[in-house]
Amino acid sequence: MSEKNIPEQLKQDAASKQTTAALLSQPARRRLLKSTVAIPVIMTLHSGAALARTSNLVGAVTDLDSAAKKMNDLEQARIVCVNPGDGPIEESSSTYDLGMNPTAALGDASQDLATQAENCQTGGGILISVTAFQSLQGRGFFSDL
Repeated sequence: MSEKNIPEQLKQDAASKQTTAALLSQPARRRLLKSTVAIPVIMTLHSGAALARTSNLVGAVTDLDSAAKKMNDLEQARIVCVNPGDGPIEESSSTYDLGMNPTAALGDASQDLATQAENCQTGGGILISVTAFQSLQGRGFFSDL
């Protein structure tokens, strides 16, 4: 190697080191950006799920076919009448927050479903869907019905 080539070689080495440093820092930067974007999303999903688990929001139904029912030993259907907690979450809304410990009662099996539903609503209760009822049962509520 001649003395003329030494400065040129030093320039190439310096350029090579800068390129290598830039290439090494890109994955680290990407990793940093990925983690900073992912953290708020995960926190949002987690806090939303926690709210959903503790709030017990349900919608009231009026259709007797979709309302939750339990069968007694004589195979008679009984309407599930749920205590609406503090009432609707908004004025003129059919969505209710049942609170931390929702309660329910079963309609009188000697009455037809329409009369059971009417008595439930007259007494201040609401009818909920089969899906909502099963979801609440899956979380340990209404096991005494």
